[in-house]
Amino acid sequence: MQLSQNLQIDEARRELIDARDGSVHPLSFAELAILKELHLHWGEVVDKDRLTDVGWPGRVVAQSSLTQCISTLRRKLQSHKEVELKTIPRHGYCLCSSECQRNPETHSHIGPEQKPPPYSLSRSVSWTQLGAWALVPALLMVLVFLHSSGLFARAKQRLQLLDAPQVAEVVVEPIQVGQNTNLAYQVVFDVDQDMESVTPQQFVANWRHVDQVMPRANQQRSFIKQSADFDSIALCMNYQDGCKDRIPLNLVKRHQTQPQLDLSWLQQTKLRMEQVTYNKILLDRFEGPSDGLTEEVYRADVYYYGDSDNVVRSDMRFSLVFESDNRGKVIVAACFTDAVNWDTSMRYEFSGSFNAYDSQVDGRLVRRFQVDVDSQQFNRPGVLTEEMAVIYRELQKAVLSQKQLVLHQLQQDEGSGVWSLPLWGDTMVWATRAELKL
Repeated sequence: MQLSQNLQIDEARRELIDARDGSVHPLSFAELAILKELHLHWGEVVDKDRLTDVGWPGRVVAQSSLTQCISTLRRKLQSHKEVELKTIPRHGYCLCSSECQRNPETHSHIGPEQKPPPYSLSRSVSWTQLGAWALVPALLMVLVFLHSSGLFARAKQRLQLLDAPQVAEVVVEPIQVGQNTNLAYQVVFDVDQDMESVTPQQFVANWRHVDQVMPRANQQRSFIKQSADFDSIALCMNYQDGCKDRIPLNLVKRHQTQPQLDLSWLQQTKLRMEQVTYNKILLDRFEGPSDGLTEEVYRADVYYYGDSDNVVRSDMRFSLVFESDNRGKVIVAACFTDAVNWDTSMRYEFSGSFNAYDSQVDGRLVRRFQVDVDSQQFNRPGVLTEEMAVIYRELQKAVLSQKQLVLHQLQQDEGSGVWSLPLWGDTMVWATRAELKL
């Protein structure tokens, strides 16, 4: 089977052969089957379910298996720029030539050796073209109407929202945390789909003294996110139709690192650090009447850990005041402390108006809150430890320069909510929740 002029597949030997130098890449059964299926539908989008069925026939596997297989195939194809294996967010994958369209709705059958025909430009001008100039005043009037009515601004918001990272898939997989079975939801953003990831079980493999900290529960649940820089887990130790933990456990570490974490030591450190609360947010800064509005208040602690004994705590509070089902105002504030900065914190806060958009990802409701930032505050502590400097640089790079931020909510129950928030990248946070009528 020929993929390009210099690249062919030996199906019998399950090998990808480069005719230029004779180099060979062995293919697993799943890699060969998926590559054949994509080649059969060259230039078309093949959905994830179809590729999973082809790669692992008759078996039930996690969606991360397909993601990992695609990542491996890309590495084997990377030296052949004429062939591209594209990710089409929320649709699937497409194998095509480097000139193929990125539109997920395109179903053109362009072969590997084919190129689209060149465009020809006519130099003649018809009366129809001249008559088109008469439409210019009408088009200008339409643009004025769209601007004055606010429709143009809403369309712009929609386009900006499409450019922002978004949840592409949520892969569910049970893992073992001590004596407890934990239902792990691995949240994958579209910008991270091609990244080489670790399994949720590997994420908790280096935790020690788990059973001392986590007594046996009827059910545990966690949300895990991996990115190029940071991995995070938001874990509820006692889940019964909602999270019953007083304070759920939220942890962050560097991506592809496996630092040892003594949960018994962390518990003692948490108790000591949580004796002091620096974080306060003032809701009276919002102008306008508030009677009859609904406010949701969230509170969480997030801990960043590495190989040292110094952990960074983020004391988070944020509030959403809903003016309608999908519009309102939000304040997010976080205070960061560690063993050196015990009496003073590094604090950042932003606020603004939001528009919320709902979507279904793998059968789960995901709410995206697009925030137009109108106010930001930031102060750093007198001493920046190595661990504190990590979040300092991240905030400076990814948050403080942004005039628009996107928050994602992946779960909500009566007393808690699971969010992806701008901390160490997009960090998974399980926060306690209270609802107030103003």
